[in-house]
Amino acid sequence: MTTIRLFGNDIKVPEKEKSIRLFGIHISPSPALNNNNMQLQRDDRFMNMPDSPPPSLRLAIQSVQSVYMGWKYLENSDINMNLSRFLIPAEWCAKLLHHMTESESEKIQSEDDRGINVSVMDPRGNSHDMKFTEWKSLKRLVFNRGWNKLVEDNQLQKGDLLHLWHFRTPDDKPCFAVNIIRS
Repeated sequence: MTTIRLFGNDIKVPEKEKSIRLFGIHISPSPALNNNNMQLQRDDRFMNMPDSPPPSLRLAIQSVQSVYMGWKYLENSDINMNLSRFLIPAEWCAKLLHHMTESESEKIQSEDDRGINVSVMDPRGNSHDMKFTEWKSLKRLVFNRGWNKLVEDNQLQKGDLLHLWHFRTPDDKPCFAVNIIRS
């Protein structure tokens, strides 16, 4: 019996089973995401990723039409409890907005700073509720209101490598998943 943790819940999967149900969808691991062939570019050289997403995160990413947004080395400002936000790299902003509905994009970019509520799944499968909005002064997207809890729960530090995926639940709510590789 294998136990995976997904959105804070332990799910037991018999070894003989090759799939689980997530958001009402029958899913199974894809050979495309495994420890042997996942690579990323870091400082203009390739390295094998021994810390590929844990099984629960990998299954969630594979189960829905997820979009890999990219990776970022965490900076002091990303883990500063007083700032309480993750500043999304500028090159991801247009891609992220493209994957939002027109209504969601309007709320994210609204002058009254409404933003939208999203869930962000951490590497352990815990779901963190956050606000996804645009900082007008920088014209950049951020996760806040809940970001500090993810930082604290996962003991994030400057230099950790964060990978971000975007996906939608079957009821069409925007969600995100992050994987962290320690520096």
